[in-house]
Amino acid sequence: MNSKIIAMAACLLGSAASAQTSLDLPLSEARSLAAEALFAGETGLALDIARAILAQAPDDRDALAIVAAAAPQQGDPRAGRIAGAQAYALSQTNAQRYEAARLTALAAANEQRFTLGTFWLRRALIVAGSDEDRAQTRADARLLQQQNPWIFDIAATLAPSSNVNGGAANNVASAPGNPTGTLSDDALALAGWRGSLTLGATYRLQENATSRTLIGAQYQAARVRITDDVDVPDEALATNVAELSLRHDRLLGNGSISGQLAYTMVDYRDLDSVTLQTEVQKYDIWRVDIDRRLPLGDKAELSLSLGRSWTEYDITRIGQVTRTTLGSSLAYLLPNEDLVRATLIYGSSDGDNLNYTMTDWTAQFSYAIADPVGPVTLAMAAGVTWADYPDYQLLLPVAGGRQDTSLFSTLNIGFPQVSYAGFTPLLTITATTTDSNVSRFTRDALSAGLSIRSEF
Repeated sequence: MNSKIIAMAACLLGSAASAQTSLDLPLSEARSLAAEALFAGETGLALDIARAILAQAPDDRDALAIVAAAAPQQGDPRAGRIAGAQAYALSQTNAQRYEAARLTALAAANEQRFTLGTFWLRRALIVAGSDEDRAQTRADARLLQQQNPWIFDIAATLAPSSNVNGGAANNVASAPGNPTGTLSDDALALAGWRGSLTLGATYRLQENATSRTLIGAQYQAARVRITDDVDVPDEALATNVAELSLRHDRLLGNGSISGQLAYTMVDYRDLDSVTLQTEVQKYDIWRVDIDRRLPLGDKAELSLSLGRSWTEYDITRIGQVTRTTLGSSLAYLLPNEDLVRATLIYGSSDGDNLNYTMTDWTAQFSYAIADPVGPVTLAMAAGVTWADYPDYQLLLPVAGGRQDTSLFSTLNIGFPQVSYAGFTPLLTITATTTDSNVSRFTRDALSAGLSIRSEF
């Protein structure tokens, strides 16, 4: 089959002529001519030849790929994106799919459709044939993310746990100044599985060299499957969390300062231990946070934080809880690029219900290893929390108040070599143990959660 091609004589003859001529060429030669024009920078000529081919062979994959590459350079990124998507659908090999996906992503980016461009780069990652291709595609995706005013997050976690409900270690109910009794099944530690899905979206309202303003929304649904043989329904531990936030970040002469206003609505289940029926309850949280970061030389950074929140429970016996937090964190980058961080946080809560009035201190140390250890990345943290509830009551006031001491540790294991479409797994192993003079809060928990998170 021959195709009538409108071509520049200069391209054919290698001269400086700019006249156009009509030539009858086989499609194979026309494709080669279009490709040569594209690589020579003659994108207009390449586009004309490719479109002439498509007029006779609408499913010509190579001509579609040339349109995908050339049309954005001629000011028509939409045509390039459409052609690239068609070329992808007609591709027969992973190498062809990789090429088409990247061309489509570039065209979408030229349209300033950065989210769609990221989607096509994810498709390119699936079929990338080498580590170099994957690294380049990830770098391009991160570049698109920087330009995109929208950031979308999705994360899923599935975790078996020895204590999905935060229950007590044994069924004895005891506390100073109170009679000894027996805890109900739902107050004991229950083994099971916890799964959660988090969806988030952030929009950049404003950004310049020294500041940016973000508005965001996030929703998380968590469900539990209890594996112990108890009369506690799974839905008793279901929660839904929705949050709206407004954040402003600003660079200063020394470091940066950030402020955030957030509203969170949480619904949970209130279980009737007699009828085993659940009722949906909720509470609302308004929160204001200020963070200040100060570099200390080239390797260290000091972070200071101040937060204030107001929590309003629908259950009138709880009412409102006002909480203030003060925090400081010192991070240091070691010569091998490992990051160590020490954190100290003080919190104080004042509640309408005396059982929600308390103070607490948390000290934590974390260590993140920069280079992979074999096929995995490692980061770990450990700490302790001391909490004091001076006016805690059960049947009677607890003599001397309630005091808890909690030890916790976390190990995060990443698998950077296991990736699909820019999503990688993260294994988080968490262990906690709490000792309290109120036996209901003496508890242990061990969980191992597998999360799927985006690389960009």
